[in-house]
Amino acid sequence: MKKNLFYTTVLSAVLLASCSSENSPVTQATAAPETTTQAPTGHEGHMASMQPQQQASPADLMTEDGLPKDLVCMVNNAFMGKEQYPVAFEDKMYYGCCEMCVNTIKNQREVRYATDPVTGEEVDKSTAFIALKPGSTNGDVLYFASEENYEKYVQ
Repeated sequence: MKKNLFYTTVLSAVLLASCSSENSPVTQATAAPETTTQAPTGHEGHMASMQPQQQASPADLMTEDGLPKDLVCMVNNAFMGKEQYPVAFEDKMYYGCCEMCVNTIKNQREVRYATDPVTGEEVDKSTAFIALKPGSTNGDVLYFASEENYEKYVQ
């Protein structure tokens, strides 16, 4: 009985310590190779981190290629306003905000693809035109096959 209590206490302490560690994504992304073999261990919670960050405004960052892909968590489909962890997969680059997202991108095909809201066609998120969802207040993004499809959508 005491062994079970001890093991439960140790396991709880390890889990709490790993969830509360705060590692800077920029520092780790700089230190990690482009293929991201080790993802960050800190995970501050998707819903809290999905709020648009003050560092960058989506409107200011829109280019002819859409929002910068490295500022979007492709699992949460959210503009994060800061660099995300790069995830190389099948010679393409995806981005996630935490270890869980990195693993999800590697293991679940459906998170690497989205549906173009104009044509209904499947779009690879690594090559899609990404734009902030009109009217979104929490950073939701949409993926389009082209800028032309995005222009049709916002008209």
